[in-house]
Amino acid sequence: MPTNVGDHRHPRVYVYDLSSKVQTEKTDVIVHASAADASRLKKTLGLRAGGTHQGVVLLAGPALGQTVNMFAFDTVTGDYLGSANFTKYGNIRHFLVAGDVLYAGVGVGANGRDGGYMLRWAGDRTNPFNFVEVGQLPAQIADLTEHDGRVFVSTWSAANGGSSAGRSAAGGTGAGWGRPRVTPTDEANPGIAGVWMSPPLTDGAPGLTEEDTALWKQVWSAASYEPDPVIAGTYGLGALASYQGYLYWGTMHVPMKSTSVLADLYPPADETAARAMLEKSQRAVSIFRGKRFDTPQKRVELLYGEARLPAYDPAANDGAGAWKWTSTGYRPRHGHIGFGNIYTNYTWTMAVAGGRLFVGTMDWSYLAKDLLPEAARQMGFANAARGLSDDLDPIEIDPELFGGDLYMFESNLRPATAVDTKGLGNYLNYGFRTMVADGSTLYLGMANPMNLRTDPTDDVPEGGWELIKLTPVGG
Repeated sequence: MPTNVGDHRHPRVYVYDLSSKVQTEKTDVIVHASAADASRLKKTLGLRAGGTHQGVVLLAGPALGQTVNMFAFDTVTGDYLGSANFTKYGNIRHFLVAGDVLYAGVGVGANGRDGGYMLRWAGDRTNPFNFVEVGQLPAQIADLTEHDGRVFVSTWSAANGGSSAGRSAAGGTGAGWGRPRVTPTDEANPGIAGVWMSPPLTDGAPGLTEEDTALWKQVWSAASYEPDPVIAGTYGLGALASYQGYLYWGTMHVPMKSTSVLADLYPPADETAARAMLEKSQRAVSIFRGKRFDTPQKRVELLYGEARLPAYDPAANDGAGAWKWTSTGYRPRHGHIGFGNIYTNYTWTMAVAGGRLFVGTMDWSYLAKDLLPEAARQMGFANAARGLSDDLDPIEIDPELFGGDLYMFESNLRPATAVDTKGLGNYLNYGFRTMVADGSTLYLGMANPMNLRTDPTDDVPEGGWELIKLTPVGG
């Protein structure tokens, strides 16, 4: 194993029976099927995508060698159907059933740096790994959903950050939430995360086909909101959901990514400048919604975000550089970035259950106490985060922030309310990684990598992945 994943543990596979509430592990079925199956599982970095259609369950994830591994099971018998390695693709996150067709979004190359494809499943129980490419995008696909008779996808930047990101001409100015801004289609810049729209699913043959590969359109770009062109290039986009006539989506921000990219380009001159860069380069999730994307009356609204954000101008002060508060061109309808918490950095998942839209996020406050000082050290200023100098106050993180945050929209007319902001009983659950809706019930897959937290007798909760069932009161 490469040294950067030298302590890697291969993924494990489970079945949970909703009626009997019995959990059964299926990992050994894969391991004992053949040497090739065992090897594929060992080299899979994580089974981050799962889908089911026409009696087949598919579990897939990125693998060593910048490839994708996939494993299949029969939903009726529970039998293992085999595995496959896809050498053309390097990442996969989600499947989607739309119009009785199963789709998957993938990336190409390391972390999807070479673009992405939409795949249509053309398989069955006898041939579960047959896919057809029905969309090609300049960036890897992160998430996907059906809305208004089309498939919409979010992307991560192909470059995953850098200095080549340019500000979109569609950035505009000043549209308030009472007058949602109407923008033209943003230019498809592979260095910028965006939202893309497929052709109608009813055009021609049912569902998307190979003829639709080049007909996808970008309908929104992160550069139309983020005023700093370098930081815009570090955005990812996460979950999408169709809810009460609108398409909802949110942003994603790898902890300290924007700071490290800016510091590489414009090294801070002193500790005060490093502290300013730490604070002003950070972004938390922004939540948007839109409608009528296929018409000149397209509307995009900012629900949680900022009317102004700090952007770095390297030419200011005779080349010394300065931060300037700059308009985003939007006014938030409901609140600030991160639902008011700067450490809420991923819009990881969305699901509609019981007529409500749930938004699961990641909150990296538990990690920040270690990552912020480390980032300052990498910039050459060990004290910038701690605030040990006389002129710098320490950055203090309230332990009450620890744990992932789950929010809920009860309608498209009201702001979101917090269902829970502390990891649903375990603050080491720093995020809601996935959701499955079953009527008004939600099954929540939690993200919790604190695997060394194993002592049940201490005052710290335990690390490790959790599956949680969430039901309405009285449900």
